[in-house]
Amino acid sequence: MLKHLPIACAVTFGLLLSPSLLRAQATPADQGSEPAPIESKADQPATPAPEQATDQPPVIEKVRRYVKNSPIAKRLQESEGFYPKIGGLTPGSGLAGGGGYRRRLGWMYVDVSGAASTKAYRGIDAKARWLQTAGKTLEVWTNLTFRNNTQDDFYGLGIDTTDASRVDFGIRTTDVAARAVARVRPWLRLGADVGYLVPSVREGRDDRIRSIEVVFTDATAPGLARQPRFLHDSVFVEIDSRDAPGFPRRGGLYRTAYGLWNDRTFDDYDFRRFDIEGSQFIAVAPKDVVALRLALTYANNAPGDRVPFYLSPYLGGGDTVRAFREFRFRDENTGLFNVELRHRVHPFVHVAGFVDVGKVAHDWQDINPTNVKRAYGFGVRGGTDQRTFLRLDVAYGDDGTRVFLKFTPAF
Repeated sequence: MLKHLPIACAVTFGLLLSPSLLRAQATPADQGSEPAPIESKADQPATPAPEQATDQPPVIEKVRRYVKNSPIAKRLQESEGFYPKIGGLTPGSGLAGGGGYRRRLGWMYVDVSGAASTKAYRGIDAKARWLQTAGKTLEVWTNLTFRNNTQDDFYGLGIDTTDASRVDFGIRTTDVAARAVARVRPWLRLGADVGYLVPSVREGRDDRIRSIEVVFTDATAPGLARQPRFLHDSVFVEIDSRDAPGFPRRGGLYRTAYGLWNDRTFDDYDFRRFDIEGSQFIAVAPKDVVALRLALTYANNAPGDRVPFYLSPYLGGGDTVRAFREFRFRDENTGLFNVELRHRVHPFVHVAGFVDVGKVAHDWQDINPTNVKRAYGFGVRGGTDQRTFLRLDVAYGDDGTRVFLKFTPAF
């Protein structure tokens, strides 16, 4: 199944040998029981990182400890029983929320949750952990993920698309997958996934714009006329030297993944995907941090095969180039660079100024600094050193002004 596993291993271990990645700058915070994909930021610390030094007055420290130990905060962590769920759906879904239930059943841990959004997006997640060794050095999970997206945007493929071609589409996906993760070092994780994805493209439900089938055909939006079922598998390597996941002051987070997508229905949509992302955090003053991120994605298909438009990498939205709507630019290859200056104004609040630069292209050679899309702006974030609970970003650019409300860090 992983017929290209030797190539993937060579690439990932080559990255591990890179001196810039092997410089661990601090003892990292432990990561969550289930590592999330690149487009997800759901990892939570299993064992909290050491408390960072603070010079706050005793009253503020008492409030901080109260929030940290409150029943609501504990419910949002890995405690048993019913819990509220905030967010958790795909980008562009609008404000989403729901609930879930998790419990240990002997040697097995089960977590089932559901959510709905203001745009009528719906999702169900069912996770089961079958194995967890002491110290979480090895974990094995099975996951069932269902998504019903009612009005995702599509503008066509390429960097030169215009708002005049904007349409929407609905898509339902069911993905059954297994994941194994090994913690080789406190700062190093290796993992592998295998899954089966069933997509179904439908008409869009946004009455303000046209549905995708009115403007595009299967030639201009590959995979529109018929959707295959995919067997997908991947391997990944993650290096985490951050001092805290919520508001890191130093260290970095580096991740690379290599995946194979095999069309099991028509044999027309086989492709490979390589993702690499690196974030570095530099403390320039006691309350000021410069945060940098570089991310590259390459999708490669053999002659005669195509990459479905709904699986193409994209730019735009609150996690990439923030002056554009979600999914504003799609193509087989993307490059992204973000820089933020973050300033802490309160133990629970920090502000940030940011600049985003990104590009999509059909050929990987065209991912370069020319003809890029830009955004700049400012934001306010709330949370603790261990977790970001709320992020409000206001961005400006060629597409106007955008405001994004998120429940995850920018990166």
